[in-house]
Amino acid sequence: MLGTAPVEADGSVHFRAPPGRTLYFQLLDEDYRCLQTMRSFSGLMPGEVRGCVGCHELHSTAPPSRQGLALLRPPNDLTPPPWGEESIGYERFVQPVLERYCVRCHQGSGEGSHKPDLTLRAGHGPFNEPYLTLVGGAGWGSPVQPGPGYGIAAAIPVEQIGMNNPLSLVTLRPLQYLSPASRLIDIASGREKHYDAQVDPVGLRRLIAWVDACSPYCGEEEIRAQDDPDFPGIELLPIRPRVKTSPRIERP
Repeated sequence: MLGTAPVEADGSVHFRAPPGRTLYFQLLDEDYRCLQTMRSFSGLMPGEVRGCVGCHELHSTAPPSRQGLALLRPPNDLTPPPWGEESIGYERFVQPVLERYCVRCHQGSGEGSHKPDLTLRAGHGPFNEPYLTLVGGAGWGSPVQPGPGYGIAAAIPVEQIGMNNPLSLVTLRPLQYLSPASRLIDIASGREKHYDAQVDPVGLRRLIAWVDACSPYCGEEEIRAQDDPDFPGIELLPIRPRVKTSPRIERP
């Protein structure tokens, strides 16, 4: 997460963004919960200035003659999140928050324990639990059956139905998924009374950021720790794929 920028009363924004990075925009409320999310990416080259007049306008459309309030002042610098440049991954970024506030009751076994089991343990394939339970049916062919805690993260389901199926073309209802619809976030924030559970502000922002990033399992740190791929015929590829040895390119 690169950071946040303020939105003016007329909806305009004006900020500096780093070049050479993948930019993905979300509109947040005062509690940093996602109200609207982009479904595509943008980016900048060094020294480039870009603007947007709407999601579905033509590329040749000019902005209105009346400037937005944000354009009447210099651009804002992005305000970084409390965790700095750490990327969002489940086991490293989210599980410690659950361990601190939830696992003392949600241990899955023993006297006084409550379901769901939120301890870190083996799951299925590359995914450890309780990630699969929290994400629920949002993943491809999740082996987890509905039960306590199933899908309470409220991640947007991945495209797992055929594109010839009309259901794959349905527009999502506003606030249908992500943190505004997440029972996990409601409990962690105290909006839903759940004994004395209430996560500290930074821990809560971590949970919200994870949910609104659509609940990724691996962050950049985990991806870059994986070995470079190697398989029969890899030498025939025009460019050999790299992961652990891939370069880091920082544009000025």
